[in-house]
Amino acid sequence: MRSPFHRLSDLLKVVLSLVVAPQLARAETPTEHKVVSEFLGKYCLECHDSDLEKGDREFETFKLPLGTEMDLIAAKEIIDQVTLREMPPKKADQPSDGERLALLQALRSGVESARGKIAGMEANTVMRRLSNREYEATLATLFGRRVDTLGLTADFPKESAAEHIDTIGKSLVTSGFLLDQYFQSANRLIEMRLGRPAMEPKSWHFTGHFRQYEELEGPHKAVFNFKYLNLYEQPNTDTRQGGYGHIEDFLEGVPVSGLYEIQVNAQAMHRNTHYDPAIFGID
Repeated sequence: MRSPFHRLSDLLKVVLSLVVAPQLARAETPTEHKVVSEFLGKYCLECHDSDLEKGDREFETFKLPLGTEMDLIAAKEIIDQVTLREMPPKKADQPSDGERLALLQALRSGVESARGKIAGMEANTVMRRLSNREYEATLATLFGRRVDTLGLTADFPKESAAEHIDTIGKSLVTSGFLLDQYFQSANRLIEMRLGRPAMEPKSWHFTGHFRQYEELEGPHKAVFNFKYLNLYEQPNTDTRQGGYGHIEDFLEGVPVSGLYEIQVNAQAMHRNTHYDPAIFGID
């Protein structure tokens, strides 16, 4: 009767063989390397060697195993052209069906074994953000409540899945708009789940210290000492400068989001001038 140690050793051997065998099966054999080298040398290098490079394609240095992403692209191009019988060209000597099949099998084996290796050689690390699905799942975990029915990510930019996976960093684009949406959605959730903070009605009254745009800062202070908030319009500018007036003493804004009633004493002045409207376009 064999000891438990020997049975465990046999089991480990079986497991290792199952793990290693596929890797060995996918490795390029010397025969595959020879098949590719002989096919290219016989049918392709006349037009695609390092001197001629017809069609900007050079296959003289192409070989198995594939070592770079460009090698992978070249292998796929060769597979496509040979499969479509576009390479070699119709006027050139043609390989037999057996030669074509042997080349295609060798290249496909090379592509399969190189795909994961080349993908893992990328030098740049992509900073990955949360996908929309992960963002909702994170909020659900933080609040301990279901959030997928609230449509928190409805206005988020649409995401592209890479091979049906939505967590690949290079396919997840981050933008300022998306960051704004993150905060807005989180605020909505807080208000919906926790409620808005209670606040008694409050009023603010401003009667002076109305700072102006820089072109009016000096004259306005000298004449009015910032007593009025002067709004005007420059229609020929992209920002419509002058049409927005801020309250210098209220830069922190309101304490909570909501509906507020605003009352102002307004007076329209200098709406008509003696200048030709065609010149300034402000009447």
